Amino acid sequence: MKLFEELNQLMVKYRFRPDKKLAQLFVVDSGAVDFAIEAADLKSTDIALEIGAGTGFVTREIQKKCRVIAVELDNDLFRLLQNELPKENLELVHGNFLDLKLGKFNKVVSFPPYTIASAIIYKLLEKGFEKAVLVFQAEFAERLAAEPGFFEYNALSVLTQYFCSVRILKKIPASSFFPSPRVDSAIVVLSWKKRKKTARDTKKFKKFVQSLFRFSNKNLCNALKKSYQFIHADFKISEKEFEKRISSLKCCDAKVKLISCDEFVEIFNAIYAK
Repeated sequence: MKLFEELNQLMVKYRFRPDKKLAQLFVVDSGAVDFAIEAADLKSTDIALEIGAGTGFVTREIQKKCRVIAVELDNDLFRLLQNELPKENLELVHGNFLDLKLGKFNKVVSFPPYTIASAIIYKLLEKGFEKAVLVFQAEFAERLAAEPGFFEYNALSVLTQYFCSVRILKKIPASSFFPSPRVDSAIVVLSWKKRKKTARDTKKFKKFVQSLFRFSNKNLCNALKKSYQFIHADFKISEKEFEKRISSLKCCDAKVKLISCDEFVEIFNAIYAK
């Protein structure tokens, strides 16, 4: 049975329609599901996380490979998942992923809600994983992979690339979903990496980068001076000492949006040094 036909039957059986408030989109392209599953390279020993399990079309494919922690917020869809999915290799969690404390997992395979994409990425980066295969709007996917100087390059690009290598595997047409969104989507693979250069304090580095990108079109020294009000509590140094440390930086005249992830690490460590 085609996924769109199955979706229609489930909507009748469980009396639901896609909820606009939750930005619900249901994948109806089995090819896209298969591609995502294959990209995750799931082993029987893996534990995969799925954010927004929806109708379970992706969940049941993961179950064939390994254990899955499937998170769903919607009450009707959670009941559907309880009734329709096999019990093997399944842990269903009812709630908002952003508010939950989940058990251990090492892979992520998900077609998550687009409206909370940034928040999902930040939480996953805090948690850590081996590999994540995620489907987002194409524009958002390009932001994760963007290099310095590109329009899409921002703080999220830097912080994602600090922890992970990013690959956009495949574009997915809007027709792969019901209801069809206005834009195309893309399958993104995030692979956790071991860094040679690490920030002295990861949480403070995150705030540091986010603060600088408030002034992405300014040169580094000016952006740092304007960011002092947001980050001085983290550095615990006087404004005079702060300016002294930034005056010795090599790329002071470079615009923030042209600075690479590794350079941000070097800059942060130079200023944060005790």
